[in-house]
Amino acid sequence: MVPLFDQSDISIGITLQHANYAFPAIACLCVYDFALTLDKDVAFILDAPWRIPKLTYLTCRYLPFALIFTDMFRISQLGLSLKSCTTLFASNSYVGGIVLFCAESLFMRRVLAIMGYRWLMACCNVVLFLVPVVVTLALYNSSSTIIQSPIPKVGSCYSSKQGRIVILAYVLLVIAEIESLGLMLYHSWKLYREQGNSSPLVRVLVRHNIFYFACGLLFSTTVVVIMVVLPASYGDAASDLQFVIHGILVTRMQRELYNTAHTEETSTWNMSLPLVFAPASSEMQPDCRGPSLYPEY
Repeated sequence: MVPLFDQSDISIGITLQHANYAFPAIACLCVYDFALTLDKDVAFILDAPWRIPKLTYLTCRYLPFALIFTDMFRISQLGLSLKSCTTLFASNSYVGGIVLFCAESLFMRRVLAIMGYRWLMACCNVVLFLVPVVVTLALYNSSSTIIQSPIPKVGSCYSSKQGRIVILAYVLLVIAEIESLGLMLYHSWKLYREQGNSSPLVRVLVRHNIFYFACGLLFSTTVVVIMVVLPASYGDAASDLQFVIHGILVTRMQRELYNTAHTEETSTWNMSLPLVFAPASSEMQPDCRGPSLYPEY
């Protein structure tokens, strides 16, 4: 006997099917970026010293694959129980939260470095970045509802709604990223006025402000809009895309700055990352003694 579905079940099935198309696309994006930058990634891992920023880099680089694997397993297994689905959704939120936290910590480290590590501003930024991540991880299970799919052949389960607290956490994250982008633009402009366009490090720093920080802000804002306007299934896919994109952006930023500093230190100017990581002031002049390369990494 062919099962009959009402119009609401069919609408849910269509929405779920469209949302599921996004996960293979996200997986292809992540694998493509990994294959495209594998040689640079290996060189960075072998060359850069083992410090906290490098460990954070590795987390942003490789942990998204666990997120993708969980997503692909969930949408490919059509007979999962509600308990298994809830566990998979929860694990995705925790893994994604870790990736997002590590990515934002590297962005924030860049902001604090160019500002000269002012502790009051550092504490404010830490609170603005930590609160959204902690709230999302702590309240995800209680604020999101996971139910069985009305059409088993489309999917095992789906998230029926996003809690307002989770949406508010993403809004706070967007506000923090707007603040970071503004601070970086202001201080990089001061650096550009003092150093000009002659230093590749200055050009890289300005490009980071325009591209990496702006792209991170754009995707975070897009996630908030999708969560508010579209069904929750689209919000889940958008959140996973945000985690992957943030990981890609921050790892590319890290490698590019490291490679530029490495090249600059071997040039006649003998400039290195302390120039970029120092506050934008008169102290930011090339050091003829040649400071050590990549002290922050």
